[in-house]
Amino acid sequence: MPKQGEIICHSRPHFEAAFSTIRERKPTIMPIIRTPPDAAAYAGALYLKSAASCAQTSPTDMELVVLDCGDDPSLVLGALRVGWSIFAFSGSPMVHDKITQLITKSGARLVQINKGPVLDLQAAANPIKCCHNWLDRLDRGQT
Repeated sequence: MPKQGEIICHSRPHFEAAFSTIRERKPTIMPIIRTPPDAAAYAGALYLKSAASCAQTSPTDMELVVLDCGDDPSLVLGALRVGWSIFAFSGSPMVHDKITQLITKSGARLVQINKGPVLDLQAAANPIKCCHNWLDRLDRGQT
């Protein structure tokens, strides 16, 4: 059985490559599409949400995108205000519990990341080709 895997998207073309490749290939195990850790600190949660939203063709696409807030609770708080609904957070246990409560109370959810192979599209010259090749290897269990 293939591992779930994760695709890290830094920009709208990366989100477009990930979504289009997944739509085309229809993998049996859906990879997690996520932002880089702490990207909301330098790019902004609203920019990342807009980049992912503009790349989608279906309202359910956005339900696949995880905002990786690293260990910074302020990134979670800001992202909740602009409508993010899926988060990864790696703060201390005490802070993690409080952030989990806030996320749950707002109707959003927290997910675990870094549990399988990761494709980071940051340096990809051709992100669509990278996604296809990575999904091929993932399907064959070679990543």
